[in-house]
Amino acid sequence: MAQEKPSTRERILEECRRLFNERGPAEVTTAEISAAVGISEGNLHYHFRRKEQMVEALFDAFELALERVAVPGRELERRSDAHRLYTSNWFSLIWEWRFLYGVSVYRLAPSLQPRLRCLTDKGQEHVRQFLRRLAAAGMLTCSESDIDRLVINAWIVGTYWIDYLRSRQGVQTVTRAHLRWGLAQVEALFTPFALPATPPTTALSEGEGQNYGHTH
Repeated sequence: MAQEKPSTRERILEECRRLFNERGPAEVTTAEISAAVGISEGNLHYHFRRKEQMVEALFDAFELALERVAVPGRELERRSDAHRLYTSNWFSLIWEWRFLYGVSVYRLAPSLQPRLRCLTDKGQEHVRQFLRRLAAAGMLTCSESDIDRLVINAWIVGTYWIDYLRSRQGVQTVTRAHLRWGLAQVEALFTPFALPATPPTTALSEGEGQNYGHTH
């Protein structure tokens, strides 16, 4: 069966995400979006009357994507490198939706602020439960207080590593090549708690690792 072509609405949102990730929603015009999709601005406004609506629709998709990453399958938990693969998947998620971590997004769509707080709380709890299961299985040697600190610190580093590269290392354009650097910072948080027999890895999510180079 031939694969169904994406709808105009889906193509609009995909181009919005690409452009927003590159420059931020505030810097992208509706004329640029319609040109990227290959439709008129009138057709664009038929689907989304305001840019705020585009951001809200993308946030809906992000919620679903986060849920898939935050609640891994049980087969992942049986792997010796489970926490590393889990972290890699989080990094890939944040990269694909990085525009949502900019302050300007919530100025443009203020209704998303309480939703983001709720989603963050929910995501952190999923991570906490996952680490508890790894600790109970003897795959991580950490206490409940260790887990709480790991969740918070990993979330901070995983969320703001791009800001650090820009402000402290002068990186103007963050690319996929920087993902390995960011991932290594989060992995370092887990090193004291990982089993010595667990081999180190810098792989990202499946099928992606070979595309990223270490830049530092």
